[in-house]
Amino acid sequence: MCPWPEACLPLARFSGKWALLLYVNVSHESQSEKGFSLPEVIVSVGMAAFVLAATLAAVLPAVHHLAPDPTTTALRQLVDREMHVAGDLLKYSGSSLVPATIATSVPIPNASPIPVTLQLQITNLGIWQVQNATVGQAIAVTISAHDASGKHAAQAQMNVSTRAPQPGMTIAPAALVPAPTGAP
Repeated sequence: MCPWPEACLPLARFSGKWALLLYVNVSHESQSEKGFSLPEVIVSVGMAAFVLAATLAAVLPAVHHLAPDPTTTALRQLVDREMHVAGDLLKYSGSSLVPATIATSVPIPNASPIPVTLQLQITNLGIWQVQNATVGQAIAVTISAHDASGKHAAQAQMNVSTRAPQPGMTIAPAALVPAPTGAP
């Protein structure tokens, strides 16, 4: 285990555990070292720690800069949630929305809520017709949100063209279809 018996004597005092002192020739016949001493190992570990700290100090701000902004993410979630509600309200015929602007606040994870202006805009796109029969009116719904500073904003748009009839409603055909001739 130990190539030189005289080198193992100092290590035997450490209860059978090897210290950071590795195979040092303590004889007086040769002056060359065969391993590393404790100060050399400590200096090497210190230099490696310094290089690692400098590397992390340079990389971490760049990674933080590339991460999504929590305010923009919260605004995007707010706009998506409100767009889903608007889609649910407009999926049936006969329903409508009016343009509105409200002031509200949005919670931010690990931070204070921020004041936000939420705006709903409705644009009439025209009437949809299929074979000269009016199917419905198409509208565009735009929901936007921005914070008080104006640095962060999110927007979503949805076009609604075909709507389902109200629940429990009977659908009447748009026109009578003539019976085929020659039918039994």
